[in-house]
Amino acid sequence: MKKKIIFSFILIFSTLSLNVRPNYELVSLKHSKKNVLPSQNIIILKKWFDAWELVNKKIYKINKNQTPVEFVFFDDIYVYSTSKITVPNGSSFNGPNFFNRKLNWKKEIHNGKIVLPNKQEIPIGIICFAGTLNEIGSESFFVMPLYNFWQNAGVDSKEISLEKLTTGVFLHEFSHTQQMRNFGKRISEIEAKYKFDFNFSDNIIQDYFKNDENYVSDFENEIMLFYESALSTDVTISKKLVMQGFKKYNIRHDLFFKEKYTHFKEIDDLFLSMEGFGQYTMYVWLIDKNGGNIDKKLAIKAVRRDGKNWSQEEGFSLFLILEKLSESKKWVESMVGLEILPITKIIGNILKN
Repeated sequence: MKKKIIFSFILIFSTLSLNVRPNYELVSLKHSKKNVLPSQNIIILKKWFDAWELVNKKIYKINKNQTPVEFVFFDDIYVYSTSKITVPNGSSFNGPNFFNRKLNWKKEIHNGKIVLPNKQEIPIGIICFAGTLNEIGSESFFVMPLYNFWQNAGVDSKEISLEKLTTGVFLHEFSHTQQMRNFGKRISEIEAKYKFDFNFSDNIIQDYFKNDENYVSDFENEIMLFYESALSTDVTISKKLVMQGFKKYNIRHDLFFKEKYTHFKEIDDLFLSMEGFGQYTMYVWLIDKNGGNIDKKLAIKAVRRDGKNWSQEEGFSLFLILEKLSESKKWVESMVGLEILPITKIIGNILKN
């Protein structure tokens, strides 16, 4: 049976506005005796956990009944994990708790490769993703390099700093661990049902249509309308723009997603919901005074980056629109619970009333 590990696989160098030294796509770095578990790593890892707790308690209010997660972090030498599969015989250490829950941390030397909680082996690198441990998505796992690994790889962010950047990446990808029971489960079903010419990921539609000039033009006009709606301060104009955007969206779906691509309509909605939620989670932390504490315009710029990833770019615009239409407590359960209600349907239902 094929092992699945990803629902939103973020390859940081292609999706974030960074300063990176040459030859960044490495598998391993030179070992350093100092790199056992620097206190800076522990401090920032705790900040990542605190950031998720802040967003949940203050904004989403889903601090209860969250999907259990096995953590896998690594630096140049060691892998640090709560999974007995990833680190079966390592040494214990005192790592951070999560939502006041005591975690049993162990570490061991990885030699450039790590075994995931689903028993799949992968090389280390600048990667960050969430996966599920069963078909129903009731358990998940999360993988990410520790802070000093990013530093050693030459990653930086002029706009918001490396610390805020890695916190945002953590929040985006970790949000997907809470979407495995609904969106993740359905995506796995679709992946198993259909054959695809490209690797199945949140970029699947982009991979199919990025060389179609007509599709790209229609899509860019659609996104432009959504962001104009999201950023407009006039309620009437904003509503008019979002409705125009959805008209473009419906035309695009009907024109391009037909015959053998009919199932792309659902795929589009699913990934807009997952990736948009991840982007929005990063954004709300960045602008919170107890979080990133940065200006909204800068936060939007930092989250959007260059807009190269279509599902993230359009998904984020839709959540910025939803933010203006409804409080998160009214729709967040549709993002992280058992129900599958895409962001497009949520906004559509609100606009009908």
